[in-house]
Amino acid sequence: MAEDIFSNHRVVGFDLETTGISITQSKIVQYGIIGSEINGEEIRVNSLVNPLIRIPENATKVHGITNEDVNKLPGFRAHIENITNLLTDSIVIGHNIKRYDWPILENEFLRCGKAIPKPHTIIDTLEIARKLKLTRPHKLEALCSNYGISLTNAHDAISDASATLLLLWKIMEENPMPFRKSLEELQIWSPSNIDKNEQALGPSINDLPIIDSNGRLRRSGENIILAFGRHKGRTLQEINKIDREYLIWIKRSNKELSDEIIEEINLILN
Repeated sequence: MAEDIFSNHRVVGFDLETTGISITQSKIVQYGIIGSEINGEEIRVNSLVNPLIRIPENATKVHGITNEDVNKLPGFRAHIENITNLLTDSIVIGHNIKRYDWPILENEFLRCGKAIPKPHTIIDTLEIARKLKLTRPHKLEALCSNYGISLTNAHDAISDASATLLLLWKIMEENPMPFRKSLEELQIWSPSNIDKNEQALGPSINDLPIIDSNGRLRRSGENIILAFGRHKGRTLQEINKIDREYLIWIKRSNKELSDEIIEEINLILN
């Protein structure tokens, strides 16, 4: 059975909701951990976290968590012990976890001056979907839909973590051969071959909504991301700082930009 590679291990799905998509600046507002102990005992933790900064409106539109929801709650430091106990020595499964959720978690621990949890293994279902060349898009919602997994409350941490676990089991049933490897071999088989400019973005550029007629500009929270050229993966604010003339060219060369986008670019240039 493919599931044998997980025997004698705590296995948990893991997901975060945050204040944004920046790996270095985003703060956690919710985490979900769901799975089972070695003895089969259920693990289920779904907790809101006070990020100690304001949650941007665009982030709230994604996950529905408001400043009022967290203002009276403790900050991340109060959750460190619980998270460490659940993730250390565990097989941790997440979707886009290696590029997004885990780096953000690491930064939260570092801000508090605490040692980062050390899982036995991290398995990223996005990596596996790409390695197996599953039908695109590879967003969690789309993959769950393809496998008949209900995800009615997307962008709730525990719902996404639970759906990711189910997704992995479904993929394993359909593609058993890769999962007959050891956990160490599985990690080698599914490396992170990710474009460096995409790495800081969290979600893949291709998963972000298009906001112009040719797909060159994508919306990510409050930022506009460039999806082509030498600055692919950078925000327009970043491009303005390092290559202002290129940003001016982007504005002038695309004759079909909406007035709203042009105004947003003008604000950046000013």
